[in-house]
Amino acid sequence: MIRLDSVSFARDGRALLDQVTLAVNTAELVVVHGARAAGKSALLALCATRLLPDAGAVWISERNVGDLQRASLPLVRRNIAYLPPAPPLCEDDSVLENVMLPLGVRGWQVDASETGALRALFTLGLDDRRAASVGALSAGERQLVALARALAGAPPVLVLDEPAAGLGPADRERVVAALASARGDGSAVLVATSDEAFAGELAGRGARKVKLEDGRLHGGLPGISLVPRLDADELTWAEARRQEVS
Repeated sequence: MIRLDSVSFARDGRALLDQVTLAVNTAELVVVHGARAAGKSALLALCATRLLPDAGAVWISERNVGDLQRASLPLVRRNIAYLPPAPPLCEDDSVLENVMLPLGVRGWQVDASETGALRALFTLGLDDRRAASVGALSAGERQLVALARALAGAPPVLVLDEPAAGLGPADRERVVAALASARGDGSAVLVATSDEAFAGELAGRGARKVKLEDGRLHGGLPGISLVPRLDADELTWAEARRQEVS
């Protein structure tokens, strides 16, 4: 679902990524671990098609993003749930309305959007806060709302930058379980974190852990044994997701 081929990217004259190659398959969870300022956010923004590489190619579901017309990018982005480092939320709207928003953008009816949003909130322990205004939430609750918005509706591609930032142990466990569940539902899940313990927790739930260091990614391509096997029902579901992105 996501593939980077020899991607390089610089900002303000500083090389952040150098010949990076990465693949994240359908029904796979990959966690990129690296020190702060290692270029992880740039890597994820490239995978979410918010940035374009200086060299190399980014492919989403067998489409080279660099070859797409500008008008086609929003269609690709509709199938990528992206959690940026500082996720924007609608301060005056309720928690439920914030989580429903991207489902409406993807064409879901109101009733279906509400059901999908409530499921995501329940998964992260926020269903009792659904009527609260986002502006009244704590920093940790806001982080969980942003993550619920990304998870809602089982998007084909999940790109999450520091999803457990600022969370306590119980909420971190919910996040780990939610990401493992998204992988099990067939999403291609890419996570970046500077928290080695969190990366280890994800690895313990089946994530492939790779390291970003000095602009180079170590372990970006899976071996044959690391490509998840899908049963017949999962294959049918995965093919439907590929068609949705296409």
